[in-house]
Amino acid sequence: MRPSDVGAVAAARPTWHASVVLATCGASIFLSACLLFLLEPLVGLLVLPTFGGVPATWATVLCFFQGVLVLGYLYSHQSISRLDPRRGAILHSAVVALALGAAVVAPSRYQDLVVTGTPAALNLLGMLVLTVGPAAFLMTTTTPLVSSWYMLLKADHASRADPYWLYALSNAGSLLALLSYPLVVVPAIGLGSQRAAWLVAFGVLCLLLLGLAVRIGRRPPGRPEAAEEPRRVVATPIPMARRMRWLLLAAIPSGLLAAVTNFITTDLISAPLLWVGPLAIYLVSLIVVFSPRGRRLIRPAVILAPVAITLLWVPIGSVGGWPAIPLLLLQLGGFAVVALALHGLLAEDRPPAASLTTFYLVIAVGGVLGSALVAIVAPVAFKGIWEFPLLLIGALVAIALCADAGPWSRATGGGFAAGSARALGSLTSGAWRRLVPYAAVGIVLILVLTSERSAALEVATNWLLVGAVLLVFGAKPAVLAVLTAVVLTLGVFVLPPAPVFQDRDFFGVIQVLRSPDGLTTDLKNGTTVHGSQWRDTARRNEPINEFAVSGPAGDVFTALRGSSTEGRSVGIVGLGAGELAAYARPADRLTIFEISPLDVQVASDPQYFTYLSDAPVRPSVLTGDGRLLVEASDPGVFDVLFLDAFSSDSVPVHLLTVEAIATDLRATRPDGVLAFHLSNRYYDLEPAVASAVEFLGLTALVRHFVPSPSEVGQRTARSQWLVASRDAAFLARLSAAGWEPPARQIAPLTDDHPDITRLLNFRW
Repeated sequence: MRPSDVGAVAAARPTWHASVVLATCGASIFLSACLLFLLEPLVGLLVLPTFGGVPATWATVLCFFQGVLVLGYLYSHQSISRLDPRRGAILHSAVVALALGAAVVAPSRYQDLVVTGTPAALNLLGMLVLTVGPAAFLMTTTTPLVSSWYMLLKADHASRADPYWLYALSNAGSLLALLSYPLVVVPAIGLGSQRAAWLVAFGVLCLLLLGLAVRIGRRPPGRPEAAEEPRRVVATPIPMARRMRWLLLAAIPSGLLAAVTNFITTDLISAPLLWVGPLAIYLVSLIVVFSPRGRRLIRPAVILAPVAITLLWVPIGSVGGWPAIPLLLLQLGGFAVVALALHGLLAEDRPPAASLTTFYLVIAVGGVLGSALVAIVAPVAFKGIWEFPLLLIGALVAIALCADAGPWSRATGGGFAAGSARALGSLTSGAWRRLVPYAAVGIVLILVLTSERSAALEVATNWLLVGAVLLVFGAKPAVLAVLTAVVLTLGVFVLPPAPVFQDRDFFGVIQVLRSPDGLTTDLKNGTTVHGSQWRDTARRNEPINEFAVSGPAGDVFTALRGSSTEGRSVGIVGLGAGELAAYARPADRLTIFEISPLDVQVASDPQYFTYLSDAPVRPSVLTGDGRLLVEASDPGVFDVLFLDAFSSDSVPVHLLTVEAIATDLRATRPDGVLAFHLSNRYYDLEPAVASAVEFLGLTALVRHFVPSPSEVGQRTARSQWLVASRDAAFLARLSAAGWEPPARQIAPLTDDHPDITRLLNFRW
């Protein structure tokens, strides 16, 4: 071997120093992904006290981070394609320094950043920009930028490798962070300590990135391998049609991520364990399809995607009667199959490494478009939760359009329809065989609902049969998409009873409906009735449902007034239809706190409900988060403060912590009363609230009220209430009415440890 050849081989063989540099690339990408996906749920928790814990809060947080991802990928693409590596390294060093400085000085009190009069979504987005925007931007640039640096450094020492494994590594880091957050971080570390630890780890990431930037900046120019460098490679032009396929295949899973999360948390809770479930599935699908071994799952996922999509829409019209576990499994499992199918088609169509940043940029744009549809467009443009069925139809359209193009078509020899037919038999027999997994899931669902004697059984069975018919006659994806669109249009707009009023804001969908028997007008938020009123003029001032006079609410007012005729100061967190205003007397003072302007609009309109307009005292209705408004109230202003701020069955956890209850206690008189309405289908809230009030020196009593058959006929509903007070006479009157001390207690919720998933009632 000639000496020059020996030198060339030695130059190509990486030294230990070069190996460390290359390993630093992987470590930077992994750590950056971990920190980014620890920051998302952390921020989601930190903003809850300001925005009420509604599902739209998490959807907006997702949209923000995906929007920042677009900016980060665009910056990386421009830096790599337009700047010399040295200049790009210098620029990025400045970005790192600015991001670290901004993270250190970022405001810690989110509620101080609220701009009065600004829509909630814009308020939240602006708040996120100021507090975590620079840090999030830096972390989103890491994967594409460092991947390109990796190719440069690899070219200096050995043959260049496919850098897409770094994308899988990035998603693996994200997944690890998401799973560890609710299972490890939240139980062990409080929110304040989480922020401090995150900032330290972010400082380590900044040091790694600065080290890589210095290495790139010192890289001697004019290497013979320079022609191979990605910034100098003239990539093959990518047709617009192919970019549009990428955009569609990225947008639909992203939109479904937000829509499925909203669908689940509307009737469960905006809590980290449920937030991270769909997002973890989303990341797993990306890890699988961009890994060599995982790609073998793409073909089965594409074939089964129509089954999963059909199962996803079955509970839409009957979610209120579903047990928690089957609902979660159905939604998460269906979403997993669809995400794997669409992301698989995307991964199979990825371009050569020279177009890596373009590919990442298009994926990021698609992601933010999908999440923006759910978080920003839908609350403004739609009067109902229409984005979920739209996205499910869009998934079928994406399969119909994209599975017949690109690598899938070549791999199956003639497109999706022909590939599915050969995989399952003939086209017709394939459609029937596709019913096997669908029928298996359907039978399990029917058995579960039957064991629960659920009201959803008949509705679910009917829709399962409709879905089976669609799968039989919709063997081709295009036909199935059209048939599904027709059925969902009927199911969403035609078959349900027409509401008297329906509209939507950031905090949910409000419906006003006439009861089937025509006796009452009902206010619904999500799937839960939040207030009703008799249509009979003679009875319209009688509170009903959970607020009936014969129930716990009537007990509280009777015990509060005793034999006194003097007026009372009553505070109510959560308006609903305004039923508690029916208990007011002319000498009372009534203050109501409600976060949703739309709810205030409906409850104040006499054509829908007259509790407020008929009240003997004019209520003061304040719009905003109940906790913040109570905190701004004068000390000792209320004799009794009712807390009934539920969005559908989603629990406003920030109102139930020790610190929140201490704020409520400050706003009541020394012998005042706190009354908590704790009725919930999925969570046993009583033990934690009882512990919190007794920790603050109050005595708690509870009542699990079950109405008699005659009371049920008079629209009295079962309910669960807890009261807390220091007034012995008041508590004695309640004890005489059947109230009892709490049966058990557990560790209370706190602002530092607000996760209430430990209170979830895991019933089938």
